[in-house]
Amino acid sequence: MNVKFQYLFEPIKIKNVVISNRIVSMPHSTRFGADGLVTERMIAYQRERAKGGVGLIVTEAQSIHPSSQPRLGMIHNWNDRIIPGLKRLADAVHEHGTKIAGQLIHQGRQMTSSITNRPILAPSPIPCPLRREVPKEMELEDIQEIAYSFGQAARRLKEADFNGVELQGAHGYLLQQFMSPFSNKRKDQYGGSLENRLRFVFEVIEEVRKNVGNDFVVGIRVSGDEFVPGGLTIEDMKEISQRLEASGQIDYISVSLGNYASGYLTTSPWYIPPGSFVYLAANIKEVVDLPVVCVNRINDPILAEKILEDHQADLVGMCRALIADPELPLKAREGRVDEIRNCIGCRQGCSGVATATTPHLGCTINPAVGLEGEISSLEPASVKKKILVIGGGPGGLEVARIAAKRGHKVILCEKEKELGGQVTLFTKDPIRQELGGIIRFQTLQVEKLGVEVRLGISVTPELVGELNPDVVVIATGSEPDIPSIPGANKDTVVNVWEVLKQQREIGQRVLVIAGGEGHQPPVSIAEFLTDQGKQVEVVSTLSVVGADIETNTFKLLYQRLLEKGVILSPLTGVKEILPGEVVVYNVYTKTERRVPVDTVVIASGNRSVTDLYVALKGKVKELHRVGDCLAPRKINNAIYEGYQLGRSI
Repeated sequence: MNVKFQYLFEPIKIKNVVISNRIVSMPHSTRFGADGLVTERMIAYQRERAKGGVGLIVTEAQSIHPSSQPRLGMIHNWNDRIIPGLKRLADAVHEHGTKIAGQLIHQGRQMTSSITNRPILAPSPIPCPLRREVPKEMELEDIQEIAYSFGQAARRLKEADFNGVELQGAHGYLLQQFMSPFSNKRKDQYGGSLENRLRFVFEVIEEVRKNVGNDFVVGIRVSGDEFVPGGLTIEDMKEISQRLEASGQIDYISVSLGNYASGYLTTSPWYIPPGSFVYLAANIKEVVDLPVVCVNRINDPILAEKILEDHQADLVGMCRALIADPELPLKAREGRVDEIRNCIGCRQGCSGVATATTPHLGCTINPAVGLEGEISSLEPASVKKKILVIGGGPGGLEVARIAAKRGHKVILCEKEKELGGQVTLFTKDPIRQELGGIIRFQTLQVEKLGVEVRLGISVTPELVGELNPDVVVIATGSEPDIPSIPGANKDTVVNVWEVLKQQREIGQRVLVIAGGEGHQPPVSIAEFLTDQGKQVEVVSTLSVVGADIETNTFKLLYQRLLEKGVILSPLTGVKEILPGEVVVYNVYTKTERRVPVDTVVIASGNRSVTDLYVALKGKVKELHRVGDCLAPRKINNAIYEGYQLGRSI
């Protein structure tokens, strides 16, 4: 696809720093740090984005004080021992012509004391609605110490040859906590009027300038709207932005949104259309002459170009888009837009860094994230092999893509008439159509790489024998598992696949059985049916329906489900399915109730399809399996396994 970009690759000068294009890699937690220091893993990760052609990288937030340590793996810009690592990071980025700024943060009340074992600090002793821990109201000496710490952290960035510093004044962190009447209820010179609420922010800026001088770039990130009652609005932020510009101490403004109380808005999931909040940056750009950065679900260069063309911003922030494809800028510049692996907004790998089960940054569709220093570029296979991949879902497609890229001859067989497996099935739900981006990317790649794709083929051991491949990869996926509930074989019982394929008639009153399934399918199918006018209840044995869904997606999803009238019943098991009703019970008290239903939808997980694997085991030269065929899990597991297998064959 040949798209002309008139604005996206135009250089921009901020103070004395020339940035080669308008794409900014925005700050995001990676958990790649160790002992508060920059690691080679972090350097390799950012080097890959610089190689991909991004104009400016703003690092993940660096804590400026020991009282702000919300998570393990964070960078601690508290003393000079961090400077050598920062210098190596800056050098790695500069090597590819990219500029780098370091973001500095104090979390304030939006954390807990579980790691620091010391009181958390805030302008007022009001707990964050999400974290719920009562903070210590900062005294004058605390305010002075934190402002001083911001200045010293900025000095270290300059000594490490960074091009600039960005102050994190968005997302409800400490600087915003002082700015906002939502979190600042002080009665002294730091509270009340807007001038007083901005006092701490300007003291921090002054301290930073004192340490870096007038020639160093100093930016600030703000939330264009907090989207909470009593919080800062876009009109407030327009005035604040004008005051920041009038100080003469700020060189650019990066406009995000929200705080922890507004939840999902800070990094929106797929329910929010791309570019939905660019208007906030556009509003601020109208009242200031400083360069303005926009952000939030800008996942392709065509959208970015349109934003710049419409003068809604001066630079376009891309975070998850560059996690998914670090080469996005380079591909766009070279006219290879159709080769971009677009972020689908699922948040399963990137935003999951806040959980214990996801120890560091990852990406559903880019299995190389976090492994940039361990995985070298793809090398041609020393021995070219004939590889048969059976199953055209995301795992099978990824094996085929990587193996073909290395020079193997690949045949891919899929029993359905189209590729994609369960991913293609789930895109029949309008809310989840962005999932299809995974398959579009993989399909285009295997076509370009010359993979022989055979659709509508049910592979048998006899066909494998006829093809005589050197390697067989089984990627036959999984199928819905029917739990051993009395009555589960009745005609009124269907599974999620049958609903999406519209193979069965669905009655008006629907009970969705999630069982112990804590991921997306049960709640997504509930919304899908509710949008068709059905009355839906979801029962789950878990303490929360959808307990394993990523936090911010979970918040928006729950809001949507409850507003649409879906009944969510946690701690509920199913005893028996009867004609016209289902007997359910509380998993602790065993108290029973009867739910009148017309249709029961089973959404309680899948079982692996392994028949062909078992039939071929020990009978072919080399046999592998990937994805749900190995064990039913998430899309990212299938793609990761396919990627690694394609590299190893």
